[in-house]
Order: sequence, then structure tokens, then C-alpha cells
Amino acid sequence: MDWLQAHKWIVTWLLALAWWKVAAATIPIVFSFITLCIVFYDRRPRLKLAARKGNGWYTLQRISSVRGSEVKFAGVVEIYNSSARANAIKSYAFYYKAADGKWQHMDSERYEDSPPDGTGPFVYNSTPLTVAPYSGEEWRVMAFFRTSIQPYELRIKVEVVDLFDKRSYVEVTAYS
Repeated sequence: MDWLQAHKWIVTWLLALAWWKVAAATIPIVFSFITLCIVFYDRRPRLKLAARKGNGWYTLQRISSVRGSEVKFAGVVEIYNSSARANAIKSYAFYYKAADGKWQHMDSERYEDSPPDGTGPFVYNSTPLTVAPYSGEEWRVMAFFRTSIQPYELRIKVEVVDLFDKRSYVEVTAYS
């Protein structure tokens, strides 16, 4: 077989494969693979905490209790779920920044409080708090700590653990 005849045979064979059929079969597979990668990336848990904008959302109030003099922290934290998968808060912790610069743990649990103006009752620290995909929630928080003085301004760290054991936190400044 000479070179020209071999070349003609290869060209005929390649044309017989019908490249358009091969392309028609592989292009959807490539698009499906890209879509699958996007879906898996989007389903990762992504819970974000944000401090409520504006003044007066985070307060400190001195109270008397059976354990002595305490300061009550109350506020509202915004929780956003930027994932295609629903998420939930399963646990939380509160910390305040002491005068020595170290974070100290605060006491907290689920509380119900009825303000004197009759706008409540409000539920604080409710868990589990479910957050739908691509949405946000308002979460009322409250915690206590013992102190001998009433601080005017205090840094508070709100830390949550979501359904997938991922920790998120936000720092806020509370005022008396």
C-alpha cells in the first residue's frame, strides 16, 4: 500500500466514525459533570452570623439574683444560610472580654422574658434554630455573668455550632 492509498484509507475511516456522534455523546457528559461539581460545591454548609446594625440592639443590665449581683446581656444576632442545604444551630456559647483581655464564659440557657410594656413574651437562645436554604433568621440572645461593677461597654462573642459541627461566631459591643 503506498502512502497516498494509506492516507485515503485513514481519512475514510475517520469520516466513517461520524465525529458529530462522538461529540453529541461527550458534550452532555461534560456539562453534567460541571453541573454536579457546582451542586456539590453549593451544598456545603455556610452559616454566617452578623451583628444587627444600629444602636440599642445589645444591652447590659445589672440585676440581682440568688447568686448575687449579675449583669444581663441581651440582643439580636442575624443568622444567614448561604447554602442550598438547610442548616440548624444545635449549640451556642457566650463569652465576654474581661479587663485582662481574656474571653470569659457567660451563663446561658433558653429563656422566656416578658417585657413590662406587654410586647412579649420573647424566647431567647432557642435551639435547635432551623435556617432554610438561602435565607436568614433573627435570633434573640441572652446571657449572664457575675461582676461587682456595672460595665458601660463590653465586647461579647456569640459562638454557635451548626448541624454539621462547624463553628461560627460574631463579636458585638453591648452598652449599659
